[in-house]
Amino acid sequence: MVAFFGHMFTRVEQLRRLITFIIPALLTCATAAQDSKVVYPTQTFWSKLEVNDFGESGKWGWGLDGIIRRKNEFGQGSIFMSPMRESIRPWVHYQFSPLSRLSISPLGYMHTTEYVANPEDLLREPYHELRTTLQYFHHQKVAKGRIMHTWRYRYEFRWQERPGSDEYRYTNRFRLRYRIRYLLNSKDFYENKTAYLMASNELGINIGENVIRNTFNQNRLYLGVGIRFLTAVRGELRYVDRFRTRGATGFEFDLDRGLMACIYVDMLRRVGSKDIPMVRFVD
Repeated sequence: MVAFFGHMFTRVEQLRRLITFIIPALLTCATAAQDSKVVYPTQTFWSKLEVNDFGESGKWGWGLDGIIRRKNEFGQGSIFMSPMRESIRPWVHYQFSPLSRLSISPLGYMHTTEYVANPEDLLREPYHELRTTLQYFHHQKVAKGRIMHTWRYRYEFRWQERPGSDEYRYTNRFRLRYRIRYLLNSKDFYENKTAYLMASNELGINIGENVIRNTFNQNRLYLGVGIRFLTAVRGELRYVDRFRTRGATGFEFDLDRGLMACIYVDMLRRVGSKDIPMVRFVD
């Protein structure tokens, strides 16, 4: 356990230095606005189902993920009170090696009902979004496989509906995520009944000519626990902490805290099998 937190703090510090090097102007602006910013809290429940499968070669594969998120309003009430996000995305994967993968989601669909923190928010209409996503990630095992580091780089092409019209707003977003897993009862993440702890942090940056004022989009922190069952299936329960910019002013933010429940099928054809999946790297 000490080793887990030691490695986690080391990697988070490395990520912090990288961000400071790449976007110093962003951090400077955020510091200057500290005194005038307004933060609106919301409690939420997120859920995700992800299914993947690969051919016999282990190189090419496909995936599908679905998301449902709920929230309360004005920071009060049940976290299941009102809708927040529903989405579905298909994926095509190419496995370069057991340690790296390139993926593309040709066209995903998202339906969003925004946060409700002010009376004015009740007038904000739900909208849908079409999104194409490119993703590359790789990982590293240390401590004889007991600790897993994963880096994910994601670039998104986004077409967001303008509520009440037939027009769409086009933007781009770059997302950088680092994650660490610590295996509690095994040295092989793909062994059945393996339990693990996880922590991750992800930074999102808006890009493009349609981005007004704000380049910082959001930061997501996850802390959770997971377990593998039926050989190729995993369940995770996470704590979510998301800090997201609101609108174009640069001074208003949403703070989203809550729970997230996830089910991952790493390799559909191996569910219930006694054999460890031949594709030994998943998100």
